[in-house]
Parts: sequence; structure tokens; C-alpha cells
Amino acid sequence: HRAENRPYMVTVHETPDGDLLFAVKGSPADVLALCQWRQNDGEKEALDDSLRGRIIDRNARLAGDALRVLGVAYVYGDKTEELKTPPLVWLGLIAMEDSIRPGMEQLMGEFHSAGVRTVMITGDQSATAYSVGRRLGLSGDDPLEIIDSSNLDKLDAEILKGVIKDTSVFARVSPAHKLKIVQALQEAGHVVAMTGDGINDGPALKAADIGVAMGEQGTDVARSVADVVLEDDNLHTMIIAIRQGRTIYSNIRKSLRFLLSTNLSEIELAVLTMALGLGEALNPMQLLWINMVADIAPAMALALEPPEQDVLKQAPRDPNRPIIDGKDFMRLLRESLFITGGSLGVYLLSRQRYGLGPQAGTNTFMAFTLAKFLHALSCRSEETTVLDRHRPGNPYMAAALGGTLGLQALAAFLPQLRSLLRSSPLAIVDLPLILAGASLPFVLNESVKRLTHHPRQPGDTQP
Repeated sequence: HRAENRPYMVTVHETPDGDLLFAVKGSPADVLALCQWRQNDGEKEALDDSLRGRIIDRNARLAGDALRVLGVAYVYGDKTEELKTPPLVWLGLIAMEDSIRPGMEQLMGEFHSAGVRTVMITGDQSATAYSVGRRLGLSGDDPLEIIDSSNLDKLDAEILKGVIKDTSVFARVSPAHKLKIVQALQEAGHVVAMTGDGINDGPALKAADIGVAMGEQGTDVARSVADVVLEDDNLHTMIIAIRQGRTIYSNIRKSLRFLLSTNLSEIELAVLTMALGLGEALNPMQLLWINMVADIAPAMALALEPPEQDVLKQAPRDPNRPIIDGKDFMRLLRESLFITGGSLGVYLLSRQRYGLGPQAGTNTFMAFTLAKFLHALSCRSEETTVLDRHRPGNPYMAAALGGTLGLQALAAFLPQLRSLLRSSPLAIVDLPLILAGASLPFVLNESVKRLTHHPRQPGDTQP
């Protein structure tokens, strides 16, 4: 059988005369090297350098047309010969077209747009691999760089690490080479997803950060060591997975952003009013109501946000970056201070109008809760604002805000709830103040987002 250091396959057949037929197929150059003759019109004639050169040239032209090429040869022997490959008779070349699936060129473009670099690792000869890689657009707008496995073993590990970052095609590779390539990419700082379906892909699938095996045509070994199995053997599924994976991570950040910024504003409001000797802006029951009613539903709705339209145009995130880093914390602090400032303004003006008592706390409670609802809308995207028309809708958010607004209305007008929350009836004259205190932080946060947002430029990718 074909092996790592034997790029051809030999089968032995017993003829009716009792002799043995050695039939060989494999890499054209390697099979040709085993031949001393060629068969021409049923006759054997010696292979000279001119004929060998013509065969090699023909093989290169076929491979350049993205065809997979095999060399075939034979020889007869007797049973007294050892089971080895004696000098062969060259028969010719067999060229096969392994057609590219529809839409693969577009898929490669989507990968590149998403900041994902595509690399082909194949056992085909270099000319075939180069032609296929060029048709697929593996390197995008950059020149297509290719390395033949015959040169791979000659490269030092450090040199390989530097060369591999610009290489899109690896040809005539063995299972050991596949593993070496994956490990070199990882050492160069890349997160590697490896796709494969055969037994020979097992070591590389296991070593990759994400091993992806084919479900229909994949071997049991490949499926058992892989992290992900594509049931339909369709690479387009991977783009869907990337979109969903990025969306899930983004939605977790959105929910955390909402909960951390609004809860931080609660702490700020309580600490400021107590430190300034202004009394209690929100009583414990009102704080409990805010945390139970105004937090849970919007946070869950943010976790169910649909993918943003540019999710596949964003650069891949650094896997070592924490989900909330220093820059995020500064933004959370800014947003919480805006909310705190709006609610504190309502409290101070209400105290000036009504003095120390439940009426000032009621106005602050209403303004702070409405500010939370508006901030949930702001948290739907880290970059786009509510004025951007291309922002996708979220029916869960509409339901969450509609339900919580209804409960907040009950808290304002239902006497039993007002008594539980130790609130006072709302005065119509206070509504403009409450709406201003709730909407001003929202306008400020959205304005800062618009001013600080810088669209991603092509090529802004991370490993």
C-alpha cells in the first residue's frame, strides 16, 4: 500500500500461466523513476531521457489544469521473485477531475472577510495543488505561496514558523507533515481549525485547537478525535458556526454590559446620596424591584439578540483577551455615571420641589427604571446606535420591555404596589423631569458610541 515514504501502490496478481503481474499506480514522477521501458503499440521500448522529459512535461500540463494525475506501470515476474517492485514498464498517465463544489470560491471570500485565513494541506502534487488553490482564491488578493513536502523537512523549526505565515498551500504532505504544519501554525500564534476525513488526518485533528471531521465520508478515527463533526460534509456550515459563535460571545458581553453598568449605577447613586447627606434616593424595596423586574427580562432578551449584519466582517477576537477588559470597564464606568447623573438630577430637583420624603424617591425610582430600559436598547450593539436602520430587530427585547413597562406602570398606579414599594402617586407635572432624567443618559451614551466608533478596515485581522 501507499505509505509515507512510498508514494505509490503495488498490487500483485496471479496470471493463468502461473506468473505474477505487478500493477503499480501512484505519483507520476515516482512511478516513472521505477520504469526502464514504456509500452508503445503493444511493444516495449527503452525509456530515454527525452521520453522521460516529455512525460514529466505532460504531467505538469495536466496538473496545471487542476487535474489529479496518476502514473501507471506494470511488469510480469515469476513466483520465485521476492515480493518487491522490479524494473517496470510505463503505461501512461491517468488524469482525473475532482471538481470543486459550487460556491467554494465565494465561501473562501467569506472566510477572508471574517478574518479567517484559509490553508490547503493535500497529498496532491504541487502543480495540481497550486492550480486548485488559485481557482479557490485561497490567498485572497495576495500571491499564492506553496510549499512542497520535499522541502518541508529541510526547514528549521524557527524558519518554518516564519515561512508558514505566508503559505496557503502545502503539497505532497504526509500525516506527519500535517501534524507538523498544524503545530507550526500554533507556535506562530494562530488558532487552528483543521478539517479532515481520513485516518491519516487523525493526529492533526487531535492537535488542532478545533478538529472538524466529516460526518458522511469521514472515518471513525477522524470522527472520534475531532471536536466538531459536520453531518452534511458541507464547509458552508462552518461559516454559519462562526457567525453563531461570534453572536453568542457578543450577546454574553451585551448582557454583562447591561447588568454591570446599571448595577454599578445603583451603587454610585446610593453612595453619592449617602455621602452628600442627601438621604435615601431609593429604598430597599425599590432596589429589590429594580433588580427583580427591570434587570432580568432585558438581560435575557440581550442574550437572544440576532447576529449583527457585520458580524462576519469583524476581526477575530484575541483568545487571551478577558471578556471584560480595562477598556470595557472604563466604558461601563462612563455609562453608569451618565445614568447616575440623570437619576441624581431628578432626585435633587424633586427634593427642591417636595423636600425630603417619598415623592422625591418615587420620581427617582421611575426615572432610574426607565433609564435602565433605555440602556437595554443601547446595549443591543457596541457600535451601532438606534438610528442605524440596518440594525436587525429583536422581538424578545420588544416583549421584555413591553412586559416590564407594564409592571412598572402597575407599580406607579396600583395602590397596593405603591404601598409595598413605599412610593407616592405620580404628579403629571413631574413627568417631564422623569423623562428627561431617563432619556438624557441614553442620548449621551448613544452619542459617545457614534463619536468613538471606527469602522473596521479591510485587513484588520488577528491571528
